[in-house]
Amino acid sequence: MHNILYLGFILLFAGIAIQRSVAEDVGRTQPNIVFLLVDDQRNDTLGCAGHPIVKTPVIDRLAAEGVRFENAFVTTSICAASRASILTGLHERTHNYTFLKPALAKPLMLNSYPALLRQSGYRTGFIGKYGVQTQGQPEPEMFDVFRVHDRNPYFKQQPDGSLRHETEIAGDRAIEFLQGNADGTPFCLSVSFNAVHAEDNDHQDHFPWPKAVDGLYDSVEVPAPRLSDPWIFANHPEFLKQSMNRQRYHWRWNTPEKYQKNIKAYFRMISGVDRVVGRIRAELERLGLSENTVIIYMGDNGYYMGDRG
Repeated sequence: MHNILYLGFILLFAGIAIQRSVAEDVGRTQPNIVFLLVDDQRNDTLGCAGHPIVKTPVIDRLAAEGVRFENAFVTTSICAASRASILTGLHERTHNYTFLKPALAKPLMLNSYPALLRQSGYRTGFIGKYGVQTQGQPEPEMFDVFRVHDRNPYFKQQPDGSLRHETEIAGDRAIEFLQGNADGTPFCLSVSFNAVHAEDNDHQDHFPWPKAVDGLYDSVEVPAPRLSDPWIFANHPEFLKQSMNRQRYHWRWNTPEKYQKNIKAYFRMISGVDRVVGRIRAELERLGLSENTVIIYMGDNGYYMGDRG
């Protein structure tokens, strides 16, 4: 399988390069694309990035078999603006979208990577957290399959009354999309996880993990944040000391007990995503699609995890 592991903002260039390659070499088999976007996963929270605790064997294998970009950066480290940049290839100053701003203009979305690939004959799909608002309903021109599910709550009630985690639902729907591609049309499937974003409305259990990773990290004592010395926070400018970041620090990290509980839960959510990526890879292999599929894995922005107060 041809895999590219992205931990920064590279996607637009990859999409354009693939499109141009197809246009210039009609005889070449068009590669499928699976783009996996994770929310609030810091770049060092992967085994392949050298993290001593987090278990991500599937993503580590992607890195070993492909390319890991170690010096790549999101354009704006907040999810709404970052996701708009990922879709459009534009900096925030150009697309002008973040929280409390007007919705993304339709012409920008019709020049987004899924729209361009769809115009080039790709079957396109989107699953999970969209994270942006748009003007003029461009999505029918961007996606053949558009299955957005709300961020909250993480555990969603199913028709049989059971509860299923958002990460697992995203995996289920990704597999359904792959199974629906029987005619061999090249595809671009975007799977956007809400994980590993905290549940801000629940101050007791910020990081609800999938049940499949219950108990993981229970026996581990996670070291304190590297940049946890109080003098670091004391030297912040006042606007940072009064920001939402500080409120969240007190919700999650300000005692050793809170820190151990929440950081392990955060790590479990990452491992839950890794497990679902493994399910998607296995389905690609089962369907005979693995040798002609590019997998891109990326985070929309980083995360303090208690650093700097």
